[in-house]
Amino acid sequence: MKSLDEIGLEHRTDKASNHHDFLRFYDRRLSALRNHSFTLLEIGVYRGGSVRTWSEYFPNATIVGLDITEECVKYAGGNIHVRIGDATHTDFLFDVIQEFGVPTVIVDDGSHRWDHQITTLQVLFPILRKGGVYIVEDLDTSFNGHLKSAPFDGLSPISAFDYLVKLSRCVTGDNALDDERPHDLFIADNAPWVGSVEFGRRTAVLSKKTDRQAGSF
Repeated sequence: MKSLDEIGLEHRTDKASNHHDFLRFYDRRLSALRNHSFTLLEIGVYRGGSVRTWSEYFPNATIVGLDITEECVKYAGGNIHVRIGDATHTDFLFDVIQEFGVPTVIVDDGSHRWDHQITTLQVLFPILRKGGVYIVEDLDTSFNGHLKSAPFDGLSPISAFDYLVKLSRCVTGDNALDDERPHDLFIADNAPWVGSVEFGRRTAVLSKKTDRQAGSF
């Protein structure tokens, strides 16, 4: 049986080991779902390599790709569905979820802007199915080297990476936080649902618990 990275290399996704090398990091976190029936939602279709990779790796899943570029509809077929719209618009996201069901896996490979990454997490993580996985890619845009070439900060005063670090402080510190307060209400409300925050090269994987167990913040 081919690994997730082997499939990604065949479909020429930049997630494979010859580019970003995300897939080997994801494989051991997603392999338990390989033969399950569920919905995977990916923000950002680009040239279709990623949705084709998910389609082959998860043959029983419903793969839903979102993009603002109309021509991305050509990548739909089989268990791949493509919807055109702006993933920063809550109404659009809820329409997609109403159509395809609550996702078990969400991959944010969209604009890579801090404000978009944070807002999308705030909207979609609470909806993510219990026991699911939420992935935020290209977190290297949170660092100064990328800000020299593009305004990845958008309207956010905090980078997406630093925001996830603040979330992970609540997850790891739990009751030992003492009088340290969470960064915002989203983190206060949702950190008890986060099982883990794992950082890899340019990416992060959040797991959602099946039951809420945590200290109070």
